[in-house]
Amino acid sequence: MSAQLRVLAALLTLAFSACHAQTVVPASIPELRYPPLARAARVQGDVVVSFRRTPDGGTAEVAPISGHPLLEATAVENVKSWRFQQTTDFGLSNKVIFRFRLNPPDDGYDDGQVGTKVELDRTNGVQVISILTTGLERSHCPTAAGRVPPAAVIAGDFVEVGRWNEIVSVGADGWVVWKQGDISQGGQILPTEAKSLLERFRVPGVWALCGRYDQAGLLDGGSSSLKLRIGGIEKSVVEYGDAAPAIFGEIELAVDASIDTHQWRHGEPKTESIAEITFEDLPKPGKTKLMDAAHSGDQAAFHAALAAGDKLTAVDASGWTPLMYAASSRRDSILREIVKAGVDVNARSKRGETALMASAVTGMADENLLNAGADVNAVNDVGMTALMLLVQRGDPEEIKTLLRGGADARKKDSAGRTALDYLHAANCGSPLVQEKDPQLMTHGYMTCNALGDDYQKSKRLLINAGAKQTRSFAPYAPKLIDPNP
Repeated sequence: MSAQLRVLAALLTLAFSACHAQTVVPASIPELRYPPLARAARVQGDVVVSFRRTPDGGTAEVAPISGHPLLEATAVENVKSWRFQQTTDFGLSNKVIFRFRLNPPDDGYDDGQVGTKVELDRTNGVQVISILTTGLERSHCPTAAGRVPPAAVIAGDFVEVGRWNEIVSVGADGWVVWKQGDISQGGQILPTEAKSLLERFRVPGVWALCGRYDQAGLLDGGSSSLKLRIGGIEKSVVEYGDAAPAIFGEIELAVDASIDTHQWRHGEPKTESIAEITFEDLPKPGKTKLMDAAHSGDQAAFHAALAAGDKLTAVDASGWTPLMYAASSRRDSILREIVKAGVDVNARSKRGETALMASAVTGMADENLLNAGADVNAVNDVGMTALMLLVQRGDPEEIKTLLRGGADARKKDSAGRTALDYLHAANCGSPLVQEKDPQLMTHGYMTCNALGDDYQKSKRLLINAGAKQTRSFAPYAPKLIDPNP
């Protein structure tokens, strides 16, 4: 048996021990490879497979419970080939989770890294990890000498992270600069904290990074840049589409955590609107790994955080709970699990907002929350309801769901505005609840038509439910600058 198969056999011993009182170890395991088509399509995710052991030590009734079609077949065929020691303990239903992951390169500049690594995660699931170099494009990679970290952090050193229209930087003296568009602000952290941060960049993994990482054929992906000077030596890295090695993202988050980029971007956490939860990708006081996993819909990371001790009842500095983060993810598997655990579905944030409101800002009326007893007419500190937030997306089917759940379309916020007012304002390109990075775009400036045909359908639903319009809204129009003042 190869070393890889011996490792997998040991892992499966632990995985099945979590399901049964006694150890169940396959006597032989076939080689496990990441499905080539899934690699090429960048497909990853969890596959749950059920099976029964047969008296002769084989498997029967092997079937996928859930998972992507491009991944299921590999997991199922692998389980079908398992062989066990013959025993009287057979016929029981077993379940195993294969977690297929595509990781960035490490980066040894080896584009031939096509092997599959198998390891056990904290939840006793089988991780199938493949280094993703398909379509990866690197340039400006350092020489062997350039990969050696500087000897020490010195005065004048700094690190700068750039994203879209935002730049954050911190110098060795602790001076912090945050820029977003035309806005620029400065601040200070302790020089000892700044030096500790910069020391994190004085490691081989950072200096081995190439100058640019792209994913071939990717037309829509996130872009980040890193510029630093350590020991007086400068280095720049740009990545597009999350193509850089994992260490790039790790040190980027280290900068955000050290200088609290979240507060620069969002302001005081306790006054942060639930509308911002869809963009809550930065470190934040009180935010746990469990919340991050619930927000991203990463079940493996979610269960790992639970196993590490993160609590379902925790709250961050805004008073947001793991359930609120799950409700904003537009994926319901983790949300259902949290609800089933018996948490308070009506827990309030510091602004009085609920998980149902977190779902509503994404344009969804989550029936899992409604069925669990979520207060559909709860109001936040300015009298806003989930229905008011929901109608800004203009989805009549989701509005129907909330109305069937008992939403009162006649309610008014503290400014006297109804859900119909929120709908009309959004259709005119000026939603009453503004986001830092708005998803809602205006389709024209001369008429109110941002929501298209769904506006009329949504309007009829609200009027039939008793909503009344209390004010008028004009079409949004950008300010034009006279080129010849």
